[in-house]
This record gives sequence, structure tokens and C-alpha cells, in this order.
Amino acid sequence: MQAMIITAYRDYEGLSRMLGALSRHALCFVHIDRKSDITQAQTDRLDAMENVRAIRRYRVNWGSVYHLHALLDLCCMALEDPRVTHLHLISAQDFPCVSAEAFERRFEGDTRIHMQSLRTADYPELAHRYEHFHFMHWLNYRDMGERAQNWVGRIDRWQDALHVRRRLSVPRKGLVWLSLPREAAEHAVLAPPNRRLLRKLRFTYIPEEFYFQNAFAGTPWEGKITGDALRFSIWDEPQRGTPALLDARDLPAIDASGCVFARKVEAGSALYEQLERRWLGTAAS
Repeated sequence: MQAMIITAYRDYEGLSRMLGALSRHALCFVHIDRKSDITQAQTDRLDAMENVRAIRRYRVNWGSVYHLHALLDLCCMALEDPRVTHLHLISAQDFPCVSAEAFERRFEGDTRIHMQSLRTADYPELAHRYEHFHFMHWLNYRDMGERAQNWVGRIDRWQDALHVRRRLSVPRKGLVWLSLPREAAEHAVLAPPNRRLLRKLRFTYIPEEFYFQNAFAGTPWEGKITGDALRFSIWDEPQRGTPALLDARDLPAIDASGCVFARKVEAGSALYEQLERRWLGTAAS
């Protein structure tokens, strides 16, 4: 059975609808950001839905380690269910772009890891993310108040001036939205070296973009990585967001991509309506 690992921070009504559709054919494990407008009572209502487990555990500042902790906690919850064969890490604005039946067939017997994996050496401009100490679990960089943003910048500049460099080896990087078989997920979240990796990444900026790629580096699982996360997204139209908020005009490109998820889709939009009907098998033939 497929497990959807979902992190959310807004739009209770849209999230409720999304979970209602996904849980018809998959198990859903969702973390609600504690600083979001979604209340504990609403989280409890989501948790009461069939095939849904919802928790509200961490305050997830942008770029902090707590988003990674939330994802790993959800993975552990999913692995407690012996029916789970594959785990799919998605945001609350991702939605499958194929039917549930086609989705199940796509992953049946698939032992590969579908995720982006790039060499950090090819992106030297990102070295400050892991060479410097970052305190995003204390400082909310997305807080529009000048104080938090000023402190983030000051700490970074001080470390440059003092030539501070962490001795942290992270040869691979990539987006955290991925699909992987149960056995790979067990290695990622339970293997002792990866528990140590998690501790080392505590002061890294956006650590979820380094964790899974390096959890598999140098192991037999590395050869199972496809390099393709099977997520359709558009990054070269910044006027629509980064990544772009998709709409109905993107459906032909989504279908031609061979992907199984579309990112990002607003619940209730015309595109969402089409994808939901497709997932549920109620789309017009």
C-alpha cells in the first residue's frame, strides 16, 4: 500500500479535502506546523479521518531542521504499518496526476529510489548552507520583522569574516520530495549512521535537501537512485511562484512529462478538480 508523507502549514479546508481524496486509495501521514493557523482541534479532526494520521508537533521555521524532523517522524509512523510498501514525500500542494490504479501499478515491485541527487561540488554557491552554522530553529527567516532577518545575515557575515568552516561532508544534495520503497526508507530513518547524520545537520540551512541523498551515499542503495523524482514542476516562470502554482493550462505538459505528482496545485482550482477526479477514477472518459 502507498503511504503519502505530507507536511502542511496552511489552508485547513483545502488540506481536509486533499486528505479525503488521497485516503480513499492510500495511507496519509501529515504533520501540521504548530505555528500555522490550523488548530489542534482541526488536527484532531484530520486524525480521525479513515486512513489518516495527523500530528502537530514542531514549529517549523523556514530552512530549519524541524521540517526534516517532521518528515522523518511521519516516515517512522508509516513504517509501523506492515501494509506500507512505498513512501512518497509531498507537500500539501502536491497531488497525484494519475489515477490511483495507475499509481499503484507504477510502483508495484519497484525497488528504486525516485529522487533528485546532485553533486554539491557542482554548486559551490550553496556551500554556506552546510559550512556555516545556521540557527533557523531559533530564528524565523520568513518573519517579515527586520530583527530576525538582520540576525540571520549578521551571523552569516561574522562566520565569513572569522573564516568559520564546519567539517561536514555532504557530497550530494537535492529536493526532499521523493518516492522510495519501504526497505530504503527503513535504512534512511533507522540506520545508526543516518541518525548521526541527522544530528550533524541540525545547524544546516534547509537540511532536508541534504539528508536523504547523503543517507544513501556510499551504500548499495545509491545505485538504486534514478535521479528523477517523478514530480512535475515549473521553475522558470517566477511570476507564477518558485515553483510555479500550476493551473489547468499546464495539464497537457503534466501528462506528457511521465510524472506521477504535480507540484504545486491549489485545492479547489480547476486543475485540482481534474486531478482529483482522475485519482478517484471519476474523470469523464
